[in-house]
Amino acid sequence: MKSAINRLPVFYRYLLSYIVLLLLPLLFLGTTGYLRLADIVGNEVERNNQALLDKLQDEVDQKLIQMNKIAGQITQTPELSPYVLTHDPLSMYEGKKMLESRVVDDSIREILLHIRGSDYLYSSLSVYKAKDFVTDFYHYSDWSAEQFSQDLNSLTKPFLRPAEDVKIDGLPFQRLITYLVPIPINSQRPYGTVMFMMKEDMLLKGLNAELTLPKGNAIVFDSKGQVLSANKQEDYLKDPEFYKQLTEEKGSKLLDIMHKQYVVSYQKSSKSGLLYVTMQPQSFVMAPVNRVIFQWINSLLIIFIAGSLLVYLVMLFNYKPVKRLAALVEAVRGHSIRRANEIDAIGSAIHDMADSNRMLGRKLEENRSAVKEHLLGSLLKGEMKTLQELNDRGNEVDIVFPNPLTAVLILEYPSSLIPFKEKLISEISEKFGGAYLGYCKDSLEEKRTMFIMSVEGSLEEWKSWLGQLHEHLSMVFEAPITMGVGNMYAELTQVGRSYLEASTAIDYKLIRGSQRTIFFDELLAHDHEDMFNPRRVLDDLDIVLQHGNPDRISEEVQQIAVRMKQSGLTLFIARELCYDMIRKFIALVEKKQPGTSSGSFPDVMALTDFTTLDEIADLFTTACATLCESLKERKPASSSALIEQITQYILKHYSESDFSVQKIADHFSLSLSYLSRYFKEQTGRTVMDYLNEIRIDQAKLLLRTDDRSVKEIVLQVGYYDVSSFIRKFKQSVGVTPGEYRKQQRA
Repeated sequence: MKSAINRLPVFYRYLLSYIVLLLLPLLFLGTTGYLRLADIVGNEVERNNQALLDKLQDEVDQKLIQMNKIAGQITQTPELSPYVLTHDPLSMYEGKKMLESRVVDDSIREILLHIRGSDYLYSSLSVYKAKDFVTDFYHYSDWSAEQFSQDLNSLTKPFLRPAEDVKIDGLPFQRLITYLVPIPINSQRPYGTVMFMMKEDMLLKGLNAELTLPKGNAIVFDSKGQVLSANKQEDYLKDPEFYKQLTEEKGSKLLDIMHKQYVVSYQKSSKSGLLYVTMQPQSFVMAPVNRVIFQWINSLLIIFIAGSLLVYLVMLFNYKPVKRLAALVEAVRGHSIRRANEIDAIGSAIHDMADSNRMLGRKLEENRSAVKEHLLGSLLKGEMKTLQELNDRGNEVDIVFPNPLTAVLILEYPSSLIPFKEKLISEISEKFGGAYLGYCKDSLEEKRTMFIMSVEGSLEEWKSWLGQLHEHLSMVFEAPITMGVGNMYAELTQVGRSYLEASTAIDYKLIRGSQRTIFFDELLAHDHEDMFNPRRVLDDLDIVLQHGNPDRISEEVQQIAVRMKQSGLTLFIARELCYDMIRKFIALVEKKQPGTSSGSFPDVMALTDFTTLDEIADLFTTACATLCESLKERKPASSSALIEQITQYILKHYSESDFSVQKIADHFSLSLSYLSRYFKEQTGRTVMDYLNEIRIDQAKLLLRTDDRSVKEIVLQVGYYDVSSFIRKFKQSVGVTPGEYRKQQRA
């Protein structure tokens, strides 16, 4: 059973469970309702039976009481006195009229009066000879003339003869009940007897048995257990055992009578001593109960069907997301899943995605340091123009510059602290926050550590904070640590200058001392304004660069190099002049040929490697040669040749997981913005659109020819985000990869 349920699809398993949940309260409600209804209807049937019994008893008892009253009235009627009736023959006819007036009920056929010792019966219909009454007029089957005469003359208390067949001359057999009442009633020496002859069917007429007991019977037993009267004469009434089963004064029983179950209700009258019985077939009695219960069950069934339908519709609505997820899993895996395991398949897919995300997270974490170094390097090179640009790119690697000023801080420490470099960086990072926030950038020198700082506040506060930092580091590491600090700049393009300043400040440790913080703005610079003014040199260079003549530019730079070597400038001013000249070269090349300057000129960190004026002069002379060569060439390559190289490069490397537009730009020494604009101008579409098209075409080929899963194929064409690729594939092709494979292999 359990295995059969497990083989069902998840949808139907859930549907079955909800229907069972619906069924349980219905079963409880049905059971309790059934019992309650059966009890209510059963009590109602019992009350109806009791009411019927009470009516039957009242009907018969009232008739007996009425006949006793008539007997009493006869006693008090002078015309019916023994003396009048026996001594005046004419008075018997008056007596007949008086008796006739006493017949007030249809159930009484005839009233007869017998004066004991006389030979006559005075009747409401006639006058009979007493000895001839049961032989000539009313032929009782079980009442002889002798017994009749004895009963008339010797009874001292009322006597009720059960209903019996009586043959009346000229009429068919009739069932009559005879009631004999000695008069005066309750007298020890009665002088006469009043005899009432009642029709059996009229005695029970008020019961209306055809309606109240259509399939049952109403019976009256006397104190001896004889059937005094019955609505229907049945064979079981002749069985003495039937009466013996009704042993109590009052009650109700289920009896098997003639192989049929009857509900028998009975009670004995305290007035007459008669036992009144009603009986009905059990099926008839239970019919109202069964009818109500049937209606109740039908109502519950309708509720169950309607509830099940509602549960099904709600399940369809709520299960749609699961079906969509299952379809997505099929598309990703490239094959159908067992419908009984949709949730498991989805869970497996989610597990695979989690593994993939963890792998991507590990790769991202591994590359985070490289990305961070690249971003900080770009900042030093002056490639970042605004804080917004820097923060947009730095958010991904947790680099944010919230403050308006930027400066460079360099620490130099003895070789003994090199093994503790990470701890040193950690100690410094713990002090960051609020107005002073920094990021470590790898230095080319092993004994140096550099921080690019985001600063807010006055110069005095800045110096005070650095002093506290230096004091803390000296106390923790107990070693001479020198801190060189460049000036603060609001322009990001001046970060490189701050680096040169910090590096120069470190170089002054031999003069200022190796265990202190050296601020560049506190250093005394030599004034060579008369012989060689760097600011004037840069202004003159601007004029030459504006003309754009490579030969003129080369000649001017050669003169600057000669003059600088002869000037005796300080090393820092020479580096700063070289830095400014190279920045101007880069700006000119970017203006003439956007996107071609990156990587063509030395960066600011390379300047610190040169320790003589000759080396620095040679450096910017070489940079000038690069500039002139670039200006002499209109383009690095013809448009058609370059675009062909770019597309071939994409075709060769598109499947690499770390392949990106930035990588293309770096490979061809172009800026990202220039590459995007150039590619769009040449092809009419973006680089990403072309890259996605290549990957989708390759995926289509593999889906047609390779049996690997969709996920494996997606990874092979260079995607890690499977769901993103499926969405792009469907947008391009019109169907999911899984559906495409089915169509192509159908």
